Formats: sequence, C-alpha cells, structure tokens
Amino acid sequence: MQKLLKSIFSSGLVILSTLFLCGWGDDTEVKMLTERLQKTLNNQNRSEFSKLFSKEIAKEFEEKYNDFRNSVVNSKWVIKPSKQLKDQRQSIAITVTGNKEVGDHKYSLVSKQTYAIKTHNGQIIEQEMLSDYSILNSNIDRLNLTVAIPDRVLTGSNYDIDLILENPLEERIIAGGLIAINKDQRNLDVFDIELKPIESGGLFKSVRAPMKPGEQSWAALIAHPEGLVTVTKTVKVVSSSNELTP
Repeated sequence: MQKLLKSIFSSGLVILSTLFLCGWGDDTEVKMLTERLQKTLNNQNRSEFSKLFSKEIAKEFEEKYNDFRNSVVNSKWVIKPSKQLKDQRQSIAITVTGNKEVGDHKYSLVSKQTYAIKTHNGQIIEQEMLSDYSILNSNIDRLNLTVAIPDRVLTGSNYDIDLILENPLEERIIAGGLIAINKDQRNLDVFDIELKPIESGGLFKSVRAPMKPGEQSWAALIAHPEGLVTVTKTVKVVSSSNELTP
C-alpha cells in the first residue's frame, strides 16, 4: 500500500508544474497558439515544439511531455484563452485528463492550471502560474470532490483547506491526511501521509501561510469505501492585498 500511495502522489504532483514554461501576447495570438498547442499535445506531434518554443524551452518541454505520456495513458489536453489580467497580460486555462495503472489498480486523473502568458516573435518566452491542482481518483465513476482551497493568500494569514465529497458517505468510516510539500518533493517517493479518521463529508483543515511571499503546496489523501482520492494544490503566497486578484 505504501508503494502504491507514493506512486499515486508522484503522478499527481508532476503533471504539469514544469510543462508550461511560456507565454503569449494579444487575444488573437493567444487563441491561435492555444489551438496549435492543444492539437500538438493531443496528436503527440513533437516536431511542433521547436516552432512553439525557444530552443532551450522546447528541449525541456519535450522531456517533461515524454515523462508524462509514459506515466498517464489516454491523456487529453484542453487549452483555452482565459481572462485578461490587471497588468494587461493574457491568461490561459489548461485541463488534462487521463488514466494511470498501478499494479491491479486504475486511477483517473484531472489536472487544471491557469497561467499568465506572453510571447515574442511568435514563440513562447515567459509564464507565471496563477493556479494549479490535480486529482487522482481510484473510482471509475470519479466520485465528485470539490476542492475549496484559495489560489492566493496573504503572508502569515490563516486560510481553510476544504475537500468536500459531494455525496456524503453517511456513517461509513473514512480516513484522510494532509501535508505541506516543497519543490524537492515534487518528484516524490520522499514522504508519507498519516491517515486519521475524518468526517464523512470530506477533509477540512485550517492552515497558516508562510511569512514570506512564494508558494505553499499541499498533498492530501482521502481513503473511503469507494476507493482513494488524492489531491495536490499549489497556493500563491503574496505580501499585498492588491496581489490577491491578478
């Protein structure tokens, strides 16, 4: 079981955190490039990477893409332009779905990210991650789980982490656990999560943000009669209330 859980978390944490090292310009260019990138990823057309990215980025992008494709089968990308930000940058919304097999167990994946983006001469050059979370679910029907965790919080502030099962399991016993992780743990195999009995409606915890700006990442596990659900989420920690809305 320990080996299985580590493998599950490893999948969820490295999905796309280093995949989209890039950015775009105006609305028309964003739309065109998101369509090209979505088609390229879904068709596994690696020769297009050099056209979408600079030489340095394209090489690392392909390595991460290959690792992901080897880990998750039937993967599908949906990439769409999102809102314009206060600083006039554009943003894009990325959703990835797929399946992973670990021994005799099968898991479904849903991973979502939002990035602020720019381009130069039609190639991807800059990025900033605005939000990021992934869910791995062992139930083939994907038990409905709402991830209620803020994308941005103020330094030193308290905030809530709520993982809500939409169909409560009544009196049946479930267990869960939550830990903070750092960048060194994104390749995992280096931590365990202690499981404790929790409320049937999900996992609820109040946590405190670091005193310095940066990122705070979390990994959570819920074990219940219908299977296992793992969640990874990155929270941006900012020093000014003006930064809470990008």
